[in-house]
Amino acid sequence: MHESEFGVLVSVAIALFVSLIAHTTVCAEQHECLKHGTCYTLNSGAALDPSCSFRTTVTPAGYRLLNASMQDQALQLMDRGVCAPGLRQQIDTLTGALTCVRKRSWPEAFLEEIGNPSGGTDHERYCGRWIDAGSIAYGSEKWAFYDAADVERDVDNVVRAKGASRMATTDLGKFRSTCRTMVASNTQGAAAKQAYDLLFPMLNAASLGDALESVGFLASHYCDAPALVGVGLDDDRFTAKVLSGTVLEDKDLKSALYVVGGDREQRNLAMSFAAQMREVDFASLQATTRDQAAAVVRGTYRGTWLEAQVGSSLMLTRSLSNEPLDRFVHAFEAQGSAATHAYLNGVAAVCSLAAQAVVVQEQGNLLPYFRTRTQRGPAASRATVALGRLAAPHEDRDSVTEQTLLNASTVRLSSLSALSSASRKSAREVCLAAAKRVFPDEFDRIAFNALVTPKLYDRLELLSNSVREAAAVTLSQDLIGGVFADSADRSKAYAKVRATKLRIAGAPRGTWAGIGREFRRPDITSDDGALAMILKQARAVYLDRMLPVAINAGICEHPALYQGVSRNAYLLLTSSSACSMLLPGLLVPPFADERYDDASLATRVGFVMAHEFMHVTAFENQWNPIYAASLMSEYPKSTRVEAIADLGAAASLTRLSYVSNATICASASQLFCGRVGWMPVFDEPPPWHPPTNMRGDNICQFLRAYFAS
Repeated sequence: MHESEFGVLVSVAIALFVSLIAHTTVCAEQHECLKHGTCYTLNSGAALDPSCSFRTTVTPAGYRLLNASMQDQALQLMDRGVCAPGLRQQIDTLTGALTCVRKRSWPEAFLEEIGNPSGGTDHERYCGRWIDAGSIAYGSEKWAFYDAADVERDVDNVVRAKGASRMATTDLGKFRSTCRTMVASNTQGAAAKQAYDLLFPMLNAASLGDALESVGFLASHYCDAPALVGVGLDDDRFTAKVLSGTVLEDKDLKSALYVVGGDREQRNLAMSFAAQMREVDFASLQATTRDQAAAVVRGTYRGTWLEAQVGSSLMLTRSLSNEPLDRFVHAFEAQGSAATHAYLNGVAAVCSLAAQAVVVQEQGNLLPYFRTRTQRGPAASRATVALGRLAAPHEDRDSVTEQTLLNASTVRLSSLSALSSASRKSAREVCLAAAKRVFPDEFDRIAFNALVTPKLYDRLELLSNSVREAAAVTLSQDLIGGVFADSADRSKAYAKVRATKLRIAGAPRGTWAGIGREFRRPDITSDDGALAMILKQARAVYLDRMLPVAINAGICEHPALYQGVSRNAYLLLTSSSACSMLLPGLLVPPFADERYDDASLATRVGFVMAHEFMHVTAFENQWNPIYAASLMSEYPKSTRVEAIADLGAAASLTRLSYVSNATICASASQLFCGRVGWMPVFDEPPPWHPPTNMRGDNICQFLRAYFAS
């Protein structure tokens, strides 16, 4: 036999042997499953079935499992695993850990599984199982807000996924790339010197007017200058307001000037000037004049594109008590221009190192300023998380005042200092955190694009128009409008609602929910280091905020005061106008989803819109106290400003033909239900909003009392 033929025969023999084993196995499985009734033969009519073919059958319990929809309890329990009702287990893509995330529900947003139908209150009936599945020690944990921090993480992941190279066409991408190079090569010191060199040539103290303009120039970079310039309100007009700044310690000036290469004579002059500022008798100080304040404001925009926009319409106000600026003027008169110039250089040096600290705060920093500085600016700005932004408020705060606006617009770079050193975090993480601090508008845009789909954006426009009209009609009627004591105040509130614009942070500028101008990017070059970029971007943010002041724009032309990823909304309210701002972090489940049906969207994010519109009632001095107390008798007194907005919002939604009272009640109960801490909290301030669980219960009670089901 030929050798090749022998090989073929061996291969055939092996194949037949394997096939026989496989057939025997299939026949054995058929025999067993036929015996147990879990299968049937495909050749049941034949006396002999040589193929042993069969098809499995499924028990009734198996059919219930295999054919279950997402409403089926068995499948839901499998998806939930160890998670509480309303949550589903997932694997975190970054860490690989098992996590519990919010269950998505659409087209109806209502989530039946978290409720307890036998509960004695509305919040228990609609939310009881989720509440009972966990406990907390202090405060409260609300169903609609508990996972708000995940939104920020998701947006950060979007930025990480794009990478600096893929974002290289944007200033944010350029900054991240340059920043990572700086941190990796440990060249922060050289970068700080370059940042200082950016400021130094523009400082002039030949006269008091020049010196004051230089103070404004430094203030426009958010440096710790003797004066700050913020955006304020005078009635319903924006104003440039000159506020108290910072009196620097002489040792801080000395250290900063040493780091950036200042000579001994310059350091000594700066220290002498600082000592003069600090030691002057307060009683001998003369108040800064209006002309001097105007020079400070002029210095903030001199030589920029904004200068051409400034005309007679620019309104200027000043703090009547401005001790740091008064001390600066006194020291100029006592010490002369050379010492003043040295002091301004010292402020610039401190500012350049503050820019460095935005990125990374090194252990053993040569500059003790960030630990020992004399802080004389607005206290609230210490909570700042980004240029022009304040730390996200608790969801109980949804109204803002002129002080909020001032605090956000007078941040200092020193208040944005990094919380940890580069040795404990990667350059990638450090520079991402720094970018979030200095590119707030860009991150709003990223958050909007990541969280708000085009379809949802279009639906929100239609919904906002419907809700605004419903709120205005509701305010014209006695149930809610009767809270006003005077018909003239009521008419003004009605007109204000009709004119209120709704904005969404990060929405494309020029679209229905975006502000009407483009952000003017700074002139960043390829030679700029990361810290020079920070200073250029800081001034670009300042000029953007100051443009509405220069052109007397409406109050809705001011960017958001909080981070776009915050799960919140607020109303900026003046005596004659109002602006409602939604933050993209709110436009996610359970508040919004493009797949929600109309009723779900209206009673979720639509309720928030209506609540903000109804805050035109917030002037309690205009109320009829007897009627207000009667209508809101079930609410703590401290919550009545928020309570009337809640009740007005619920009443407004009843006017939408596709919304039922039951839907409003169920939605409010689920949004505002929560777990309440079992340990007492002493010295807790009174709540602004009605407490969790009470909030939904009272809305339901109000609907049952005043509206037919």
